Amino acid sequence: MRTTLLACFTAAALTGCALLGKNDPVVPRYFAPEYAGPAGASQAAAGRPLLLGRVEGWSNLRERWVVRDPAGATSYAEDRRWTERPEVYLRRALARALFEERGLVEALSGPSTALEVELIAFEEVARPHQVRLQALLILRDDRLSLYQETVSVEQPVAPSDEAGRERALLEAFSAALQTGVTRIADQVVAKLVLQPTRASR
Repeated sequence: MRTTLLACFTAAALTGCALLGKNDPVVPRYFAPEYAGPAGASQAAAGRPLLLGRVEGWSNLRERWVVRDPAGATSYAEDRRWTERPEVYLRRALARALFEERGLVEALSGPSTALEVELIAFEEVARPHQVRLQALLILRDDRLSLYQETVSVEQPVAPSDEAGRERALLEAFSAALQTGVTRIADQVVAKLVLQPTRASR
């Protein structure tokens, strides 16, 4: 009898633990920041060739949404994903800003000034609540590095209720992307204006 009761209690405990241990499955939601483009972009270097070279992201920047806590440690949001890797958004926005909005001519081969960008951070910061974009731009020709700068953008997240939190975050990421791309494109144009034009062959 005692053995039977012990077996019953053990079975009940195991069943209870199994029931308590089950969690609802995490179903991620997918997001994509938007790049609207600034009005009245400078056309000072219109017609000059530029090769848009490598645009790469750090190894921790993948489709998973990066979150940095107040202590500086990073983690990933389990329920939020990017539809593409963040450097894809950056490259697409840079191509639009440079070649469509500022009138540069995209060089595909041959000697020309080239832009390379390394995306260091594209993340949500817990406190103060903001999003952060950081990118290293390198402008070079076929022989030398002409210019190098790290561009950092910290965009506050607008206060919202829980229902509007994701929309506020996405708008902050979009604003950070636009600000960062605008700064990079403006710096590229400013440096290209100072470069002598290459004699045609």
